[in-house]
Amino acid sequence: MTTVLIEEYAILRIAIQHILESARSPESVMSMTPQKLNEMSMSLVRPVELVVLGITGVADVDLHLLANVQAQLAPRYSLILYDSLDTRVMMEAARRGVCGFIAKNSTPEAITAAVHLVLAGGQCFPRPIVDAAQGSHHLAQRPYSPMRVLTPRQEEILRLLAKGRTMREISKEIGISVATVKSHARTLYWKLNARNQAEAAFIAVQQGLLGNAEEEAESPQ
Repeated sequence: MTTVLIEEYAILRIAIQHILESARSPESVMSMTPQKLNEMSMSLVRPVELVVLGITGVADVDLHLLANVQAQLAPRYSLILYDSLDTRVMMEAARRGVCGFIAKNSTPEAITAAVHLVLAGGQCFPRPIVDAAQGSHHLAQRPYSPMRVLTPRQEEILRLLAKGRTMREISKEIGISVATVKSHARTLYWKLNARNQAEAAFIAVQQGLLGNAEEEAESPQ
């Protein structure tokens, strides 16, 4: 299935395209400027599973672009990249079925985690927007729970989950049974107030629980 990236600025578009190609598959990702939408939408491989849309920060322009994208591409999931928070745009986008917003200056790990979360059926909206949406059914309301301390083993498994490893792959990599990995994962989901692997990974990246993403956690004996 196709992933479409729409972003005005070339340098940012190229950088995010690389992130999406790593998160998905290079051959399934197509990028374009907003001006090319009408022209290129005719040649896209359908269905479009995910649209990642960079917005300008001008509310009327952004809402018009979103409507055009949804009408022409009919994506299953939509994720919006923003420079500044606009409550009106975000609330209207949520009403139209957008799954989340993430800042354009987010780390590659955060963008990847947001993509995985959205594709898993989750939502990722900035906390100020969630707070503003109290009483609205457009944003899923989840209780915030205080962060518990993670053990070294849990941190190790969380890091691997954030990389998209399966339970079986983690089992082989760190030398414990699949059942034990699943037990650790359930505990992690509870501690992070997450419903699944994708949401746990997103929360971990957003809250900086993985530290330096390039470092590999040592396996405890």
